[in-house]
Amino acid sequence: MAEPLSYAQSLRVVGQDLDALGVDSFELAKWGEDYIVWPKRTEFTRKRSTDKGFLSKITQKILGRDDSDKEIPNRLYFTPSEIAWTDIQRRLERKIDSPSDRRDLSFVLRVLGDYLDRKSAGQFTISWSQNSIVISYDQKQESFTSENLYDLGIRMYVRRSIRGRPI
Repeated sequence: MAEPLSYAQSLRVVGQDLDALGVDSFELAKWGEDYIVWPKRTEFTRKRSTDKGFLSKITQKILGRDDSDKEIPNRLYFTPSEIAWTDIQRRLERKIDSPSDRRDLSFVLRVLGDYLDRKSAGQFTISWSQNSIVISYDQKQESFTSENLYDLGIRMYVRRSIRGRPI
């Protein structure tokens, strides 16, 4: 049996799915082995989707779809096996030399997951809105700013680069 994914790996996959839905506010809970997300789409996201550019409107017309007006489910469940399968599929689709240094929702959730991995957190929740990020774990609660997250992301990459060096 394969080794379970870390919080960083799991939350990256969850973030990719939330990003694709256009979610910018949510509650996420680690419940047993599963992750449950209660997403929201705020007025800012709705407004941004109606202010589409000319190219987006043409693409929508040609392809016949408008991803920005997708219905967002009330609740999303992510099981370990679904996350592992999705992670493998996305790794296979990634180009070897593609830039992986994007600052999107999946990156930030990966950074928070790395933080929770290092804290050896058990169950946890992440409350995410445009103005704040709060995580609760092991009877603790912490708020994060963009500066905190940037610093944590840099440390995560530094640890990865050191880990990859030959001794």
